Amino acid sequence: MAIIYKGRGAPEMYDDLMDFMNYVFGFNGDDRDFKKLLPKLYKPEYDPCHSNYVVTEDGKLKAAVGVYDSTLNVGGTLLKSRGVGNVAVHPYSRSKGYMIDCMNLALRDMIADGIDFSILGGQRQRYGYFGYDHAGQQVEISIGNRNLRHCFRNVPFVEYELRELGEGDGELIGKAYELQRTRPMRTERARAAFLDICRSWRSSLSAVLKDGEFRGYFVGDLKELTLLDPGAFNDVVRNYVKQRGDVNLHIPTWDAAQIAAAAKIGGGLSLGACEMFNILRFRRVTEACLNFKAAREELCGGELSLLVHGYAGDESFRLAVRENEVAVEPCAPEAADLELSHMEAMALLFGLWSDRRRALSPAVRSWFPLPLHVESADHV
Repeated sequence: MAIIYKGRGAPEMYDDLMDFMNYVFGFNGDDRDFKKLLPKLYKPEYDPCHSNYVVTEDGKLKAAVGVYDSTLNVGGTLLKSRGVGNVAVHPYSRSKGYMIDCMNLALRDMIADGIDFSILGGQRQRYGYFGYDHAGQQVEISIGNRNLRHCFRNVPFVEYELRELGEGDGELIGKAYELQRTRPMRTERARAAFLDICRSWRSSLSAVLKDGEFRGYFVGDLKELTLLDPGAFNDVVRNYVKQRGDVNLHIPTWDAAQIAAAAKIGGGLSLGACEMFNILRFRRVTEACLNFKAAREELCGGELSLLVHGYAGDESFRLAVRENEVAVEPCAPEAADLELSHMEAMALLFGLWSDRRRALSPAVRSWFPLPLHVESADHV
């Protein structure tokens, strides 16, 4: 009978773990390789083995689920996140429940460790069993040369340099890092890992330069575009399209100014979810995001008490807004205006659509969905 181990990986597994994951995902270890796809997670110095829950049979890897910690800064409130990635089961070991075992181990520890929310990318129904669903909003706006030719017919073109950065650009990387830290909703990134993080998903980090001076940065195809002078948005977009081609912007809904600027020159606009989320501490995440929204727009006054049967346990709390001041406090379960399942609460508070929202007063309904968002460079 095989000796089966289920738990955290060990450092000596590193080479086997990388080979195993590349094999299961069909990567060739050369141009398609986990270390190249996500250097921020899989370089040896980041200890990916400890971040993986594994199943072994007689010492041979049969399943792995990676979990990776981060902190989301929501207007000064720090929320603990643990993202799930590299969910892998050996093809000869499927239907043994190993993926379920690893996911349950990971979520058990998230709850015990006080993690506020988790993210992952994957098939919605497959991960719905574990409490995950689409949430977090972003506006997608397509902009191409045809749009710009009409919008700026008589507007002079202002040259900017868009320089892709590498290891030798320490000063500019440092400036981009400091500017990222001014974004009001952001994942806290270590300076030493900043370039690796921005290069996630075969992406890149670019500096925006004007006459040789640093004016901003962006990741990949203008994601998380952050400028010292937001008024330069149109000029930077025009330079990007001229130098690199048409672009599909993904802008978090909290960045109303950038959405307004992009909407004026874009060819089409849609609203989508930025990732799959599992909210494990509803009151904390709701309070952070409702305060964040109140800091950026006037909210209607009102009250709402909820009893949420969450994946991590029941929570009952009361939301109140008075003169744009937010209060979120515990309340008795029997005092709740609405009783919600985990998935219903996810949809009502953070989802693009919720049937249960229709039962709310118009004033309270206008609070939702709350502006939860994680940038693509911080996905796992």
